[in-house]
Amino acid sequence: MGLFGKKESRSPGLIGVDVGAGGIKAVELIPESGKVRLATYGYSQIKNFDTWTGSLLDDPKKGAEILLRIHKESGMKSMRANASLPSQHVFHAIITIPQPKDAKENLKPMIEAQVRKLLPQPIENMILDSLVIDKQLLPKPIVEDKKAQALALPPPPQESKHIRVLVSGAPKELVGKYLEIFKLAKIELVSLETEAFALIRSLIGNDKARVMIVDIGYERTNITIVYEGIPYLHRSIKTGGGVITSMLAKQTGVTMAEAEQMKVDLASATNADVPQVLKDAMMPILHEIRYSLELFGAQDFHEHNTVEKIILTGGSARLPYIDPFLTEALNINVYIGDPWARIAVPAGLRPVLDEIGPRFSVAAGLAMKLLPEKKEK
Repeated sequence: MGLFGKKESRSPGLIGVDVGAGGIKAVELIPESGKVRLATYGYSQIKNFDTWTGSLLDDPKKGAEILLRIHKESGMKSMRANASLPSQHVFHAIITIPQPKDAKENLKPMIEAQVRKLLPQPIENMILDSLVIDKQLLPKPIVEDKKAQALALPPPPQESKHIRVLVSGAPKELVGKYLEIFKLAKIELVSLETEAFALIRSLIGNDKARVMIVDIGYERTNITIVYEGIPYLHRSIKTGGGVITSMLAKQTGVTMAEAEQMKVDLASATNADVPQVLKDAMMPILHEIRYSLELFGAQDFHEHNTVEKIILTGGSARLPYIDPFLTEALNINVYIGDPWARIAVPAGLRPVLDEIGPRFSVAAGLAMKLLPEKKEK
């Protein structure tokens, strides 16, 4: 599911580019025997944590400069990229429309009529993409064979039904900023999609279970509940790794840069318990997880079942003992996500990749768009 895309391209590789508040992460994958192999990766983090308050999206020239540097220094070969739109700026909704009468009926007017009431700005200013959830309720195409038509029994009368459609949307202005960055970098932007679908691709794959993904970024934490590969619930709160850094700086009286290094040191610690400062910093995230679980549990399409597991990802997911802390608090198994699980990687790089994995989950999932989509039977 993508809000912007081009179908044709001759280059075999693809770069997944994640433009975040803390910098840019990029992963280059190449196809290999029906799978994908890691070619290289690179990243550039914002170093001046004490003064940086901007956004690379608002400074396309700087964004293009950083992207080109990553491309060159990491030795990337492909000039094609798939990028993600920040979740907090993307519209997500599941709507219902009447079941179409035949396979040729255009669903777009019905979808737009419903979405107009929900969008945060005029539909003319948005780029929309839709995915039919209840594909089994779509009418089958009429058989062209006249003999088969003559022998076929007329379909039994059906009661009126509604089908669910997942709609995502992004402001055209936001999409334009991405286009400008990649244009300046002279890298072909073949598609744009939401972070949720990139994370589903890298962390969940074909698992049909009810899974919550908690992506703890630098500025925000995004929570997505996925069932049978569809993101049914999405929430975003303004707290993340930066808040933890700020709390560490305040409690210890050091600069933000020094506190960021302390956080890195904590991530490699082997303490038996979560430091209190991390527990305090995690409380808003814990409350939001609980609220999201309540919202999902209230939905009736899954018989009010809760999620079966929680996957942590993002730059702060590897802080010490965060996963057992949440497992105990929520009574649900919580794991650190592994975005390399479905990618062929050199065995010697595994220790390094395991360490940086959570930061690259979105970028890896974006590059995994190389994998052929499985068609519905």
